[in-house]
Amino acid sequence: MNLKEQVAVTGVSYVTARRQYAARTLPVPAYRLGRLIMVGEPLTGAVVRARISLDRQVTRATVWATGQHLAAATEGGQA
Repeated sequence: MNLKEQVAVTGVSYVTARRQYAARTLPVPAYRLGRLIMVGEPLTGAVVRARISLDRQVTRATVWATGQHLAAATEGGQA
């Protein structure tokens, strides 16, 4: 759940929760996912599927996945 959903459940103001996150004193584990602050443990596995056909697209997708610390695997075949 994101931080806004968490504060709705707990009754703490959003500004206070943001300050606690910045000070690393939030009482629950939290991490940033893009622009969102997510509360709870991060997911350990994910699958990204993209339909790409050119070698340069495969290279860009592989570089992106590696930069995100994801395992990159390619699969060949015609659609």
